[in-house]
Amino acid sequence: MARTGSTDAQLLHRLDNSTFTPRHARIYLTAVAGHFFDGFTINMTGFVLPGIIATFAITSGQAGVLSSAMFAGMLVGAAVAGIASDRLGRRYPLALAILVFAGFSLLAAFAWNFPVLVAARTVQGIGLGAEIAIVLPYITEFVPISKRGPLVTLATACWLIGLPVAAAVAIAIVPALGWRSMFFVGAIPLLIALAVALTLPESVRCLLQKGRHREASAIVDRLARQSPGASEPAASAAPASGEAAGSVRNLLRGKYLRYTISMWVMEVCAGAFLYGLSTWLPTVLKERGIGILSSFAYTGIITAAGVAGAVAAGQVVNRVGRRWALAPAFLLSGLLCLVWGSVSGTAAVVVTGALATFFGSGVAGSTLFVYASELYPTANRATGLGWAAAWQKVGGLLMPVTVGFVLSWHLSTYIFFVLFAVISGIAALAGAIATLETRGKSVEQIAAELSRAPSQPDRQADPVSS
Repeated sequence: MARTGSTDAQLLHRLDNSTFTPRHARIYLTAVAGHFFDGFTINMTGFVLPGIIATFAITSGQAGVLSSAMFAGMLVGAAVAGIASDRLGRRYPLALAILVFAGFSLLAAFAWNFPVLVAARTVQGIGLGAEIAIVLPYITEFVPISKRGPLVTLATACWLIGLPVAAAVAIAIVPALGWRSMFFVGAIPLLIALAVALTLPESVRCLLQKGRHREASAIVDRLARQSPGASEPAASAAPASGEAAGSVRNLLRGKYLRYTISMWVMEVCAGAFLYGLSTWLPTVLKERGIGILSSFAYTGIITAAGVAGAVAAGQVVNRVGRRWALAPAFLLSGLLCLVWGSVSGTAAVVVTGALATFFGSGVAGSTLFVYASELYPTANRATGLGWAAAWQKVGGLLMPVTVGFVLSWHLSTYIFFVLFAVISGIAALAGAIATLETRGKSVEQIAAELSRAPSQPDRQADPVSS
């Protein structure tokens, strides 16, 4: 058994310290293609809704039900798929998640009445939430340590760019082809699901967790090339075995408790920030005297700044670490929200808003997903990220309702920006109090540090950039 553990540690050392090869790139681009369409599919709602309202003669309340149904499905999908992936592996659950949200996009395109459309969008939501829970752990478990932070944040940027791309596609095709055409575009990932199932390898760490050493070794042999000057594997780097896979209880056990609670608080706040802004910002800008068409355009610019923030986060987490990227970015975003609400003039509103989303949904939001994909051991990594994503959807469900309720009091629109400043401040406090620094550590080193008895001293990992 000791010999097997040593061999497993050597395999993971080769995987973690490999150069980034063309095979890495193919795996990454295939996985990220599905993640991009996840973001595209989620964010198409606002662009198809006017046509749906006209086609089925629904009320504004029913339109709200359509949007909520998708988010409810995403919450369920994220929570359940993570557990399933930790028990069954990454490859086929990821392919199935993409298949579900793409396949039910076809049903939505052919929906003959409103209840069928709601049902299709709900099941689509399950697939969308499931994909988020699985794809980021999959990327984390394959890429070299030195590329982990930048590539996970870039994947988040690809998801965020789904909003402006959905807007561009809608402008191009909906006037001529109708709202159903957007759902036909949303079915393109059926090809990606096929590519995932047929061409991507299973996670090496999942294979080792199940004792399938020969298959894991063959994948590492094809994938990894030793980085010049790489050190020998540490004795403690062998993967854990015998741990219950897909256990929510383990997310709240021992040292994990404080970090998990902190992460969930940050995720609720991040979801509230992201989805609350995308839902209500056009309305608030219109109330401040900006025309409706201009408010759509400015909202697109402001939310697109989050994409730039996610790209920048890849370098920030490499240089200052996860902890010092999270709390300060949330705090800056909150302070900028207070400024945002007080400025006048279109240029000032757009620039301040873009900066707030750059730090809030961009730097902080994407770093949070890097952190969530690293914190837990292989047996619970997708469960941990899936539940983190589920709590983000809770924020996405609660904040639009809260904002609508507050705005119904007909107070100054400044209260809108105060709400976002408050949730950003709460996230910053949670990040400052309980965030484990994971920069430069393999996921096995992180797991070993958190599973160590409190009486044992923490040994720091070598200062490798990741």
